[in-house]
Amino acid sequence: MKRILSAFAALAFALPVLAQEDFNIGEVSLGILQRDSDTNSSKFLEYRDIPQGPVAPLIAFSGKKGELRWGIRSRDMTQKDQQHAAFVDNGVVRFEASYLGIPHNFGNGGKSILSPTADNGWQLADSSQAYYQGIIALAPSSSVTYPFLSNLVAPALAAAPANIDLKLLRGRTNLAFNLTPKDSNLDIGVTYGHERRSGTRAAAGTSFGFGNVVETPEPVRYITQDVGLNASFKGNWGVARAALLFNDFHNAFDTFTFDNPFRSTDATDPSAYTAPGSGSKGGPRFGVMALPPDNKATMETAGATLKFGKKTRLTADVTLGQLRQNEDPLLPWTTNTAIIMPDGQPATTAALPASTLDGKIDTTSLNFFLNTRPTDALSLNARYRHYDHDNKTPRYELPGYVRFDAVWEEIPRISVPYGYTSDLFDAYATLGKGAFNLEAGYKYNKVARTFREADDTSENVFRVAADYRGGWVVVRGLGEFGSRDHSNYDAAAAEEHSFLESGLPANQTVLRRSDQAKRDLTRFGGTVELSPGSGKATLFASYLHTKFAYDQAAVECQDVDAFAGQSAFCPGGKQAPLGMIDDKYDTFTVEANYAAGERANVYAFYTWEDGDILQNGRQSGSTLNFATNDVWTANITNKGTTFGAGVDLTLKPEKWFLNLFGRYQKIDGNNDVSLRPGYSTAIYGTSPAVAQCTAPGTTPCSIGAFDDTKLTSVWGSLKYKLAKQWGAAAGLGYEDYTIDDSQTGNNLNYMPASFFLQADNRDYQAWVGYVQLTYSWQ
Repeated sequence: MKRILSAFAALAFALPVLAQEDFNIGEVSLGILQRDSDTNSSKFLEYRDIPQGPVAPLIAFSGKKGELRWGIRSRDMTQKDQQHAAFVDNGVVRFEASYLGIPHNFGNGGKSILSPTADNGWQLADSSQAYYQGIIALAPSSSVTYPFLSNLVAPALAAAPANIDLKLLRGRTNLAFNLTPKDSNLDIGVTYGHERRSGTRAAAGTSFGFGNVVETPEPVRYITQDVGLNASFKGNWGVARAALLFNDFHNAFDTFTFDNPFRSTDATDPSAYTAPGSGSKGGPRFGVMALPPDNKATMETAGATLKFGKKTRLTADVTLGQLRQNEDPLLPWTTNTAIIMPDGQPATTAALPASTLDGKIDTTSLNFFLNTRPTDALSLNARYRHYDHDNKTPRYELPGYVRFDAVWEEIPRISVPYGYTSDLFDAYATLGKGAFNLEAGYKYNKVARTFREADDTSENVFRVAADYRGGWVVVRGLGEFGSRDHSNYDAAAAEEHSFLESGLPANQTVLRRSDQAKRDLTRFGGTVELSPGSGKATLFASYLHTKFAYDQAAVECQDVDAFAGQSAFCPGGKQAPLGMIDDKYDTFTVEANYAAGERANVYAFYTWEDGDILQNGRQSGSTLNFATNDVWTANITNKGTTFGAGVDLTLKPEKWFLNLFGRYQKIDGNNDVSLRPGYSTAIYGTSPAVAQCTAPGTTPCSIGAFDDTKLTSVWGSLKYKLAKQWGAAAGLGYEDYTIDDSQTGNNLNYMPASFFLQADNRDYQAWVGYVQLTYSWQ
């Protein structure tokens, strides 16, 4: 892609010489950037790149020669977040090209007890694994605790270099060719998209059980390609269109391999998935994790927009899709050579029920939209969308599975190919007379799911809106009110779908999952825009309230009679549900702008946000627990305040220009957790701190350090017009970011049962300065 854009640039630079009279405009800006940060935090450069040294903020030019037009625009071409766009057009043929770089820096300076031995493998020296295994083997089982293990690995972690930077770079390239013959109603196009993702991110799933998680850098080497063909034909009756799209995803790595620091040889026992600890010292010597597999998709689309008279339009589209994933081989049952299958075969080489997934999903999308205006004041609109996600992937029966590569569990299972169908109907009418407009509408959405708790859910939403536009005042208000219901919610059956033999449920049967639970919706808000007098001053204000209230009526305690002594907690066979209670969000914004004249513009803004989630749940021991005293409640809140101001000044007309901007944001998060008096100490422990969570009249146990952040930004720039075609600029910026979070703020590389990279994405203070020289012509 960069070669293509370079060719465009060479052509464009040559054209002014060949046809100066046709060349329109151009601009080249070059400069020098310098930055300084007081920490190694990746947060400062999380989604951007600020290099040290020479930069090219902008190179842009366009021109015309006869019917031929061309243009190119490149921003930040020396940086990872560079952007490029170019086109050539002669009125019949148009070619476009673009490139966008998107960096994502997750954390810097992490460390691991493992080291990379391949792009997709992290290991520990065999001698170190043998040493740790030997020390643990000699210790009494009761002494294999967190302090013991922490002291064991502390020297190696202290000696490990803090050089693991978790970061990705996404490069998106798009090409488009379009042919529109003269005096023709036909339009034909070809598109190509290419996205490369490369880098690392923290792996989710590199674990050897509940007692031994090993966080590692997961390699990312993805290439996604899209090829599209499209055509449209226009007539007095409307427009017909069709398209064909091919998508291909390729991952350079099928698997990721990671060592178990505490084992140099394979071992298994019934409790090995808890090792190392008092219950077991066994487990595998290494693990393998499957990475996102290669897959392909094809989509076919056909549609039309039809005119019926001057005031009615009907649009209809159908899209068919075929998603396939059958290239990467399935992983073996386990890496642990000590595990033997029930038929006596080694689990590492035993036959699988299939060699590849043979994943198949067919999709069907139907869209219809009708708009008509019976009168100039009345508009009627109706929309219907049907989407079917038909998962045809075969179901595979398994005689059991290996838990965390540690122990064979003879629990027959079967794979579950989830699917769903969604039907959405939306109708609304608008009536306008003079400065007033009214809108009323209704929306119905039904979702039918396979292998889920509810057969289907249906939601009905009514909405009203009104606006007034009179002179310098614009006011708009809206309200939405609705409810969602479900049919035949069966939590136990949903769990059984993945088991070949019926058994007692392990999940809470009174839990109502948030995407299917009954709930009511209330949403209302409004906006006001004022621009009195000459219009030099403008004011905008908005408020929006959204609340989802989940039904708290008692639900059936499914299978409670199968658990001894638990029926007493379900009088009448019912109990209050677990899960979401309510979820609400409020936001208020004020923006003001004042243009004092041609030489000054001042603006300011303020936003207040309040998010509030209330939910509950219940822990269980070895069997399902229905005790109401063991219910916990979490009230998660996030309150945000953002304000800022700026000024744009012309210090001297056509010579000196000054821009100043400042912004401050504070997010205050909190998680209040409470327990009920009489909770089970066998489940929640005997800690006095936990006991305080139930004291009547006191504040619940609070996680105050819960994603609390502050961000202060101050930026200024000064521009000077040196001559007609030359300009210079200098700027200075400052940012101060702090985070107080009980999880992010921890920098221990080994915590109970877990190794963590602890890549730094925490506090920083940073300065950025630049000077820039610009040459432009026209």
